[in-house]
Amino acid sequence: LPGGKSSHHLLPTAATDWSAAADIDAQQQPIHSTMNIYIGSQKEPNTNIVAYSNYPPHFKFELPMSPGKGVIMAEDNNKGFWLVHTAKYFPNLALAIGDLFS
Repeated sequence: LPGGKSSHHLLPTAATDWSAAADIDAQQQPIHSTMNIYIGSQKEPNTNIVAYSNYPPHFKFELPMSPGKGVIMAEDNNKGFWLVHTAKYFPNLALAIGDLFS
């Protein structure tokens, strides 16, 4: 994310490529206000960012719990966010779309 801004999504009925979901520079997009805090935090000396995942990189075994990944960010004046997602693995873009999250 630092140095670049984009938001993409994948639909089961889509072609084999990621498609742009929205222009996150457009202020009416919810992702804009959330990620703008993160991207702008490089200038803030009192910003804390924690990224976490319960799956190590390239981990392909099932764990007996719900997957959880995310980013927590906090800065001065009680501003911040907690962005969470529960996709099992980062999508393997070499697979067919129907198999990306399996």
